[in-house]
Amino acid sequence: MNSIFNQLLNVKGTVVEDARIVDSPLRPVPVLEIRVRPRKGLLRCSRCGKRRRGYDQGGGVRRWRHQDFGCWRVELVAVMPRVDCPKCGVVVASVSWAEPGSRFTRDFEAECAWLMTVANQKTVSGFLHIAWRTAGDIAHRVAERLKAGMPSPFDGLTAIGVDETSYRKGHTYVTVVVDHERHRVIWAHDGYGKDVFDLFFQQLSDEQKKSIRVVTGDGARWIDSCVAEHCPNAERVLDGFHIVSWMTGALDKVRKRLWNQARHEHDEETTKRMRGVKYAVLKNPRDLTDKQSEAFDALRNTDPKGQLYRAWQLKELLRTLLKHPLDQAKTELNHWVFWASHSRIPEIVELARKIRRRRPDILRTIELGYSNARLEAFNNRIKVTIRMAYGFHHVTNLIALIMLRCGGLNIQLPTPTN
Repeated sequence: MNSIFNQLLNVKGTVVEDARIVDSPLRPVPVLEIRVRPRKGLLRCSRCGKRRRGYDQGGGVRRWRHQDFGCWRVELVAVMPRVDCPKCGVVVASVSWAEPGSRFTRDFEAECAWLMTVANQKTVSGFLHIAWRTAGDIAHRVAERLKAGMPSPFDGLTAIGVDETSYRKGHTYVTVVVDHERHRVIWAHDGYGKDVFDLFFQQLSDEQKKSIRVVTGDGARWIDSCVAEHCPNAERVLDGFHIVSWMTGALDKVRKRLWNQARHEHDEETTKRMRGVKYAVLKNPRDLTDKQSEAFDALRNTDPKGQLYRAWQLKELLRTLLKHPLDQAKTELNHWVFWASHSRIPEIVELARKIRRRRPDILRTIELGYSNARLEAFNNRIKVTIRMAYGFHHVTNLIALIMLRCGGLNIQLPTPTN
């Protein structure tokens, strides 16, 4: 029987001594308790990982949650020997089935981390019967374990993008750096600004910095400053996602101003229309629902001067010109700046000044082919990950989940070993 459990546990270097079902009033559910021990001669220090001589059998029994066997919750139980390490002293020996300090086996953690990349908080917590904060700690351990076994993500970088994304109320941000060529997140850190972005470059060697040819991001001056300091030969371009987001932000300001104006004038019909087109004017025309399409059809007559409709037209012109060839885009961008600056819409006139100032960066974006669709999809994936991580106690766990979902880390689910 023990040999069968040895195969079911699927952990090398482990011997099953006993298995029993424990049904105690102190436990919420019955548990399949499997008593195990490491094979002789495999004792290693849990801190430095070196093979060491045994010191004693320790002073207590420890438990680890394992993958369920059908409907049965499984726990591994073992007496933990100690080793005499010349470097670390007398410490508990490591075990082959779990990380030091963890209350879960590696196989359980791999299953949990994989589920977190494809399912929401309620599903993971309910299916595995663990707290969401516990799942966050597991994600952190798995991400660190996977990164340690991979080549450096900073080797061979040619084009990177940087963005800061809010993850909590109160202007709390996480800065994310992506590799455009390999389509993955390579670094993330709590906070934003020059000091945070400098931390990224401090991890790169001089050779790795020299290989970077393109840095994309929004128009923040701290990005310009870091690029000039660490990668002076790199092209600094604005990614299409942020260029369009400037326009959608200005467009929504126009709508809010007209909505407030209609409310103050007690114009109920215009107020209702302005509220109804909130999402219609921000979406791409092909993505509108039937209800939004109806609201959009009435947009021309929403306000007397047609400000919102003209602002929407300028948004669509800016969005489409980013996809055109460089020579055509140059002409269209000049026309766009002229129309926007003469639109007599305060929010759009202000944006036209910004676009004129960043015109060289925008044209470099078009020339180098960093399309809005690809970058927008990546940014949306990161934002979805942040929503999935709601309730995490530590930002390090949020960053771990971002790396698991967007960092190219391959979670290997447990499979039978020979």
